[in-house]
Amino acid sequence: MPLRDFLVPEEQVKFICRRDIEYANKKYDLFITNKRIVLYRERGIINKSEDVICEKIERLEGLEYKEKGGLLNLAKISINGGIKLDIKGPSKEVRNMFKILECLINSK
Repeated sequence: MPLRDFLVPEEQVKFICRRDIEYANKKYDLFITNKRIVLYRERGIINKSEDVICEKIERLEGLEYKEKGGLLNLAKISINGGIKLDIKGPSKEVRNMFKILECLINSK
């Protein structure tokens, strides 16, 4: 399903994660808009269903970024808001996500 099906009026995409990220031991596509963080996952082969998790930017209270070296260069971002999101993925993607979220939080 296209991203535009999940956008609300006047919502603008600020960041699209180019690689799968991990949340709650599941792989998701991640999008950041000027209003929300959207995690999207399609499940099933025959009976397809969608798993969507959203968190409003206005509810975010804090961010924490940690990076692990090694061959895979993975990073983790902890997002505190209405729910706590611990997201893991490639350090470059997670670092860019952190910068975008930091700007959005500071501008609210």
